[in-house]
Amino acid sequence: MNAENSIRRSLIKRTALALIIIGIAGAVAAYVLGYQYANLAYDRGLMDDVEILANQVSIVDGKLQVNLPLAAQKWLQANQGERVIWEVIDLRNGSIVESNGSLGDWHDETIMRNDSHFRNVTVGNTRFRVAYLRKTIDPTDNPVLIEIGETLGKRELMARNILVATLAVMIAMVVAAATLIWSGVLKAFLPLRELENEVAKRSSTNLAPLQLELAPEEVRGLILSVNRMMQRLTESMESQRRFTANAAHQLRTPIAGLKLQAQIVLKQSHEEETRMHLREIEREAERAAHLIDQLLTLSKAESDELMLVSAPVNLANISLKTIERYWPQALEKNIDLGYEGGSGDIYVNGSELLLAEMLGNLVDNAIRYTGENGKVTLAIAIVAGEVMVSVSDNGPGVSAIERDKLFLRLYRSDSSRQMEGAGLGLAIVKEIADRYGARIKIESVLGHGTCFHLHFPYRTTHGE
Repeated sequence: MNAENSIRRSLIKRTALALIIIGIAGAVAAYVLGYQYANLAYDRGLMDDVEILANQVSIVDGKLQVNLPLAAQKWLQANQGERVIWEVIDLRNGSIVESNGSLGDWHDETIMRNDSHFRNVTVGNTRFRVAYLRKTIDPTDNPVLIEIGETLGKRELMARNILVATLAVMIAMVVAAATLIWSGVLKAFLPLRELENEVAKRSSTNLAPLQLELAPEEVRGLILSVNRMMQRLTESMESQRRFTANAAHQLRTPIAGLKLQAQIVLKQSHEEETRMHLREIEREAERAAHLIDQLLTLSKAESDELMLVSAPVNLANISLKTIERYWPQALEKNIDLGYEGGSGDIYVNGSELLLAEMLGNLVDNAIRYTGENGKVTLAIAIVAGEVMVSVSDNGPGVSAIERDKLFLRLYRSDSSRQMEGAGLGLAIVKEIADRYGARIKIESVLGHGTCFHLHFPYRTTHGE
């Protein structure tokens, strides 16, 4: 399957990309919102410290002073390792009432309001977050500015922690979603896989409609179109089979009549030249009759109705009957036709008629292409849990190049051009073998003969 044209892969890739984009956007949004709310909490804490410090400012003997004990100063600066700077400024003259450092220029219009505010400043190379508050001190209504600034270490640490936690959560969510989507896509495509398996198990002539209930709704239109196409193919193949069978049946009578007339004239004629031509006519009529029989057999082998017949068949009995059937033909050429394998019960699944035709064609083929005084052997045995049927001869053999062509219809090898035959026997053997799950293997040596091996699934008893 081409990965570029895979709907499943394309769907998963697109979904995964969308999940990644959503995950990144969600992580950014969660980080920004989390940081803002956490930063707001730190600002509130810092402003609480400012208000506590502002409550410690008072006027004593007409002067502003900060009543901040040493312990309170240590508490104010004990802020989880952060550097803290605080200032109290008299806004009447801009003088510093008390501080532990400078937070830069305080001149700002917003400071003139009686509200709390925040600002960011840089002192040296260090950034501070500053909370400040303008307050009027009674009884002289003296305006003062109270501000506290702290470094951003814990805020930056908090930002990193939020980012890591957010990314971890988003990655886990994306992975979980991708896993669920992957599993869901695979399950969604299972009906198509079942449909594929059903088609793969079918024989080459099984054109029965595919089951719509196995297919998802999105491909049912395609399945309907395929079913309609297979229906047309079935009708076409059935029409061809009927024509072949009818034509073969119709040709049988004139061919038989031609052969009979040739035989009658041959008995009455005494001229050698005439007798030679009559014998040639008789041979060609015999060959035409054999071709017609092969066509009928091939039509049967292609018949779905006959192929539906699959019952336990004793292949040993069929082999013995095949030897008896072709014994007279072998005697005419003084060929030693033998059988090896005994008369025990060896069962396979199939049609007795078609299996008999298959073995008959192999034996007939061997006899036709084996010379006078030759040898043909049909053997049957159980090998590695399979039934192996072999038909061997000591005829001319077949070259390695021609072996793959032997099962083509009407093909005849170079070594058999002058032999009698229709060129359909091995095509019939291949058709029947394929229908019943048999494997065919050919062994041949030029000038020494050929052996056809057929391997069938083995049934130990009639009832299994």
